[in-house]
Amino acid sequence: MIVGIDIGGTNTQGVLIDRGNLKSTFSVAGNEPGHVIRCSKFLQNKAASKTVRLALTGGGARKIKNSDLPVPFRVVDEINAIGSGGVYLSGKLGVFVVSIGTGTAFVSVKHGKARHVGGTGVGGGTIYGLARLMLKMPLSKVEEIAKTGENLDLTVKDIMGRGIGKIPGNATASNFGKAAGKCSKPAIAASLLNMIAESIGVMAYFAARSVGQQHHILVCGRVAMNGVVKNRITETIRMLGGDAGIPPKAEYCAAIGAALTMEK
Repeated sequence: MIVGIDIGGTNTQGVLIDRGNLKSTFSVAGNEPGHVIRCSKFLQNKAASKTVRLALTGGGARKIKNSDLPVPFRVVDEINAIGSGGVYLSGKLGVFVVSIGTGTAFVSVKHGKARHVGGTGVGGGTIYGLARLMLKMPLSKVEEIAKTGENLDLTVKDIMGRGIGKIPGNATASNFGKAAGKCSKPAIAASLLNMIAESIGVMAYFAARSVGQQHHILVCGRVAMNGVVKNRITETIRMLGGDAGIPPKAEYCAAIGAALTMEK
């Protein structure tokens, strides 16, 4: 059995893999050694005393020392982990993985081999930071209130009176374009999530198209499980002519990939 742990800029996600099968998952807010130990112990207990190997990945993996954990571990390259996890979750050897963590990475996988295409600093950390600055509330609250109000975005129809080219009238022409005076927190929250999701969706589509994989986009990461973000990203990619899916357990993509890499 293998425990794979993805240590991101904000959270730690872990999985237990047994001969290629996902047996258990665990997630904790935080990325310090104590969070990694907590994740590792929980998953090792799920292994029912069987011998367990440990694989770490993510930006925070380099901060973990051998003395921090009770068992030896191997650090797996994050791009390879994202790619392997994307193949597992999609069931395809060719897939374009949009991995939304603190920022967002674009990873192209062809014939089982992962390549880093690029990425953007826009991601979960952006939502987290702007939520604190603009709304003075935690990220968990933002989605909740975003569902209760209309956004402040200016649509293409607002400007043109109709759609233009392949872009429908209800598409966003300007994020926060209607903001004026005192705006409600639900409206700000909705526009904030729309802006991040649409920005990632547009960049993901063109990055995927550059390698001929615009119809094989897989969106992963904890932020991808946010209902508002999930819908806006997939709708944006579809509007531009691509196809995107968000699989169950998408937030564990890199952790799954790290564990699977250890099996090879």
